[in-house]
Amino acid sequence: MASEPKSPMDQLADPFREAADSGLGGHWGIFETAGVEFHLPGFVSKFMILELLAFGIILAIFVPACRRIASGKVPKGRLAHAVEAILLFIRDEVAIPTLGEHDYKRFMPFLWTLFIFILVMNLLGMIPFLGSATASLAVTGVLAVVVFFVIHYNGIKSAHGFGHYIKTFRVKIDREGALLKIMAPFIEVGIFLLEIMTAFVRAIVLAVRLFANMLAGHTTLFVLLSFIAMIGMAIENGSAGEHWYWLITPASVISVAMLSVLEMFIACLQAFVFVFLTSTFIGMALHPEH
Repeated sequence: MASEPKSPMDQLADPFREAADSGLGGHWGIFETAGVEFHLPGFVSKFMILELLAFGIILAIFVPACRRIASGKVPKGRLAHAVEAILLFIRDEVAIPTLGEHDYKRFMPFLWTLFIFILVMNLLGMIPFLGSATASLAVTGVLAVVVFFVIHYNGIKSAHGFGHYIKTFRVKIDREGALLKIMAPFIEVGIFLLEIMTAFVRAIVLAVRLFANMLAGHTTLFVLLSFIAMIGMAIENGSAGEHWYWLITPASVISVAMLSVLEMFIACLQAFVFVFLTSTFIGMALHPEH
């Protein structure tokens, strides 16, 4: 019946079920038990709002600090120094080692934007009742598609044409011996097709890795907190004693607090991994001989 209490675990499936039933848009329940929710137009989703929020935060924090740094002025304040540290870290630990001294400068705006955008979206998931846009496969998939085209566009440009670029996926096998003379053409074709497939798999891995890590972290926190609601329902139904509430609630809250610290580290780590792999793949496309 509609009046029966719903298990908190059912909430994990509800967003997907509602999306399937009503299409895009719908409502965004910030705190549904208090009646705080937003009704979104059909073409707008919760993750679009979170991306715009991340965009606004980046404009408010990073743009003024970056303008001061670009003008040659000394950064003032903890925030400006933190921004400078992030930018220098991506340049020195990601771009230069993977792209080389000759090519890294032209990719710095892209890598900086990618890292900061993903990082802010990841950290928004740590704010109660908001959520992380990177916990949506659609969002991470679009980021991976953008990276895919950046990688191969620059690979084609560096190779002076698609024909020359596609040849970088080919391998040559030494034809020593009668058996290798027969098998070498088939092996070379197989490896060539495998390399083509790998170019697409790399983009898929970028999307799925970020999505899975962020979704798993948020789901773990949700499940730990849901134990409080479930024991409350069990006490209300008379199937558990009230003392269990005072045992489970502190344990759940302490576990969530400790895991939240780990989740913040994972949010930073996954942004770094995404950008590091992106820069590595760009470097491989620019310098296939290495």
